[in-house]
Amino acid sequence: MLFVLPADLTPLWLSLRSATLAVLLVAPLGVLAARRVQRWRGLRRSLADLVLLAPLVLPPTVLGFVLLQLLGGQGPIGMLLESLGVSLVFSWPATVLSSAVVSFPLMYRAALAAFEQIDPSLPEVARSLGADESQVLCRILLPLALPGLVAGVSLSFARALGEFGTTLMLAGNIPGRTQTLPLAIFAAVDAGDIGGAWRLTALVLLLNACSLLLLERLVAPAASRRQAPDTRNPADFGEAAVETGISLVHTVAEGPPPAQGPSQLEVRLLRPLGGFPLRIAFRSNSRRLAVLGASGAGKSQLLRCLAGLERPTSGRISLNGRTLFDAEAGIDLPLRRRRIGLVLQHYALFPHLTVAANVSFSLAFLPRAERGRRVGLQLEHLGLSALAERYPAQLSGGQQQRVALARALASEPELLLLDEPFAAQDAYLRPQLQQQLADVLAATGVPALLVTHDLEEAYRLSDELLVIDQGRVLAQGPPQQVFEQPSELAVARLSGCKNLSRLRPLATGRFRALDWGLDLPPALQSRPGFSHVGIRATHLRLGATPAPQGILPPDPGLNQFPNQLPNQWPVWLLKASEGPFQVSAYVVLQATNGLPGGDAGTEPAALHVKVTRAQWLELREQLQPWWLTMPIERLMLLRQSQPPPAGA
Repeated sequence: MLFVLPADLTPLWLSLRSATLAVLLVAPLGVLAARRVQRWRGLRRSLADLVLLAPLVLPPTVLGFVLLQLLGGQGPIGMLLESLGVSLVFSWPATVLSSAVVSFPLMYRAALAAFEQIDPSLPEVARSLGADESQVLCRILLPLALPGLVAGVSLSFARALGEFGTTLMLAGNIPGRTQTLPLAIFAAVDAGDIGGAWRLTALVLLLNACSLLLLERLVAPAASRRQAPDTRNPADFGEAAVETGISLVHTVAEGPPPAQGPSQLEVRLLRPLGGFPLRIAFRSNSRRLAVLGASGAGKSQLLRCLAGLERPTSGRISLNGRTLFDAEAGIDLPLRRRRIGLVLQHYALFPHLTVAANVSFSLAFLPRAERGRRVGLQLEHLGLSALAERYPAQLSGGQQQRVALARALASEPELLLLDEPFAAQDAYLRPQLQQQLADVLAATGVPALLVTHDLEEAYRLSDELLVIDQGRVLAQGPPQQVFEQPSELAVARLSGCKNLSRLRPLATGRFRALDWGLDLPPALQSRPGFSHVGIRATHLRLGATPAPQGILPPDPGLNQFPNQLPNQWPVWLLKASEGPFQVSAYVVLQATNGLPGGDAGTEPAALHVKVTRAQWLELREQLQPWWLTMPIERLMLLRQSQPPPAGA
């Protein structure tokens, strides 16, 4: 049987008008409510959800009864409206209101879910590029949440189009005025016109399908452009093909001249953390400052306080004479006004924008021609011109890093903050990416603060090193000085020293390394305040025989072996870990009975020695015990720093 339209199409037009106006009302309200509630936690969030989602769980007739009591002639809102000459109940606007109330929870929940799926670092980076809250919403959040918002609009329209119970209670079933399609279906069934009811039902289903397909067509093209792989030049996707750094060094060298001087950064802040307070105070005039610390030491919290993403409890932060934060003076500049660039470890590129649009994000205030010129120069300086129209999903890791740098540098920051920028990269790529970053920083002259837990990264990329542990600064100075002359046990550990032992002063003025089971030579004199000694694995030497020397008398207080230098000991191999170029050998001191032994009969701690593979291949064929040489000038006397008191 062919489908025949109903003779009276008034319910169709009433339903379309009511549902459309209802969606136009609930879409912005649902987005604004979702943005506000997204920031809330705990009881406040639970109460908000309870109130905003109530129309979704209440029976429609109950909801209609509540609205009727509120908006009717005897209700508090109805009496106020009547005093203004407005009567809402049993009118066409009441159908719009009914549809809006029942469809709002669907729009709110869809918008909330869409916003919560967005990486929270994206709006943070947008603010670092100068965007205010309205720009963050319009340029970042709404485009990224668009699929979820489309789903919310579709569900809201379908719910508004099918609303029955609430409309019947509040607006009534008045043909030509408030009788929408669901009410017309009810009236047709009540009158025994089953064929007419089926025709109206088919109209509802058709309208819902058309609205869903239309909205999907509006969203799908943009999403496919962002996610589809680019096959114009497949060779560019090979990491090795683009990460050599050769072309980058050349193009960066032709970039803008370096800045005239390093940044002047002064930090004094206190902020409670989980198990300890972040209590940081330092000054730096370096062009490249690295903050080194173990996971959970407070590095990222320090960076977030500098950027303005976290507010310290007290203290002061200034950059080049500008006060960014001062608790006593009540100064707390927002991130968009601090002139600080932000590059996170996963780069946080805006996925809905091309490379060129990412780089130009902070330049929206410029005329179009000037903006294009500056973006073009920035892309050229970083070797990204050929990638201008690609989306982040179409880039390799190294390309994404360069885009993040170009975007941050385009805003002309006074300081660039880099939060572990190589943590997500493969080990074989890191040296190349580190060199690229060093080239970019050297060419642009923009001062940078790098947060990392990687020793080599901190050493290679910094002029000055700041070592922190449990929220405190333990050491500050040139990287070579911090690595070679640590004064604290924690600094030695953080800088990669594995051979550490407790010290016990001897009556002779010497030290005994308790964990290694040996007396240190006379050249290392005891000084008060030192509790540990350390030496790096690369500074120890391992041989099959003692080093050449003259005949020395045995020293009963030091060694029990004749013809032995004061800094040489026979050792036994416990285990070895072989690599392609270096071998880690773990050895223990030989006791006087010729067997491995430690202090007071305890098991000694193994000493870690690194040797080349060629040395190892020769050494492993020799009989044990082998001989360990410990250069006295390489020994590090260390103090054990006290942990901060709980709650300090």
